[in-house]
Amino acid sequence: MKKHQLTLIMGVLCAGLSMLFTACKKSAEPSPSRTIWYILYTKEDFASVKDTIRFRLRMQTTGTTGRVLLDSSIAPMKVSEIPDSLHRLVFTKNVPPGHEHDNLVVGFIYDIDNVGESWFLDSSTAGQRTKTVEYSFR
Repeated sequence: MKKHQLTLIMGVLCAGLSMLFTACKKSAEPSPSRTIWYILYTKEDFASVKDTIRFRLRMQTTGTTGRVLLDSSIAPMKVSEIPDSLHRLVFTKNVPPGHEHDNLVVGFIYDIDNVGESWFLDSSTAGQRTKTVEYSFR
């Protein structure tokens, strides 16, 4: 009887351990296939400009019916607070799944209080794995 109990216990233990190890396996997710780097700074001296500026990161598909994939605001700042190139702002965004083979428009849109809206846009062609949008604000 003891031999039968020991066999039963060992069988349950083996089954439990095999379920534990297969259930705890972490699947490695594939790395993003397309990345956009947004870099913002200025080389100008705007120390006396106290107007507020609001930047947005933009990513959209091309064409007349371009689909907006990213429209992300950066915290408002004074124009005088835009960092120099040594302290630049860098943002990394992945192109959403399903748009790896789309031509994209990427860049910055910004509004300055009492001045208006403007932009700095560039293209990222289909299949381009990385794109850097570097904007030196003037």
